[in-house]
Amino acid sequence: MKDELPDWYAGLKKKYPVVTTKEWELLDQIVTIKRIKKGDSFLRIGRIARFSAFVISGMFKYTIHDEEGNEKIIKFGFPNDLLANCESYNKKAPSAVSIVALEDAVVFKLSMKRLQPYYDRHPNLLQVNLQLYQELIEQQSEHQYILSLKTPVSRYRYLLERRPFIIQKISLTNIARYLYISREALSRARLVLLKQPGNFCD
Repeated sequence: MKDELPDWYAGLKKKYPVVTTKEWELLDQIVTIKRIKKGDSFLRIGRIARFSAFVISGMFKYTIHDEEGNEKIIKFGFPNDLLANCESYNKKAPSAVSIVALEDAVVFKLSMKRLQPYYDRHPNLLQVNLQLYQELIEQQSEHQYILSLKTPVSRYRYLLERRPFIIQKISLTNIARYLYISREALSRARLVLLKQPGNFCD
């Protein structure tokens, strides 16, 4: 066992305080550090998901394509977030999404098969696993709510008010793909909000 955990575990320990240092040390024995270049995939469409990963640095997007071949983004992954496609893993089915690095990134990769036995012996890890499932469901529900908003202005305002981190970190092109609108429609929505009193774009 390693004498001490690398510094980048600090963010995970803060985000998931229920997991003890000893449990992080156990996981550290089965993880693989992986560097992923901008534009490369952690998981490709059509591949069966066998690994998950926590993001150490960098950002990711979960992408699908519509019938015309246009890319849509359904989710982002930021530092300390988990990258995974649980549906593909559980069903042993080809992934319907790709997970792609938006910038050079570092992750620690876990074999989901090797991780399974830990849940029986360490309830704290099982609790985190359930928490991650809940977060995923909440994120999917939120994205569906955003897409239910009728106008580009309403969708972009939601991000400004509720998810400013996305506005600050993600390019306009990728925000448009996340909101399922064109880049031009997004630009017009930003101009509308800029002209409103008390706007969020100063």
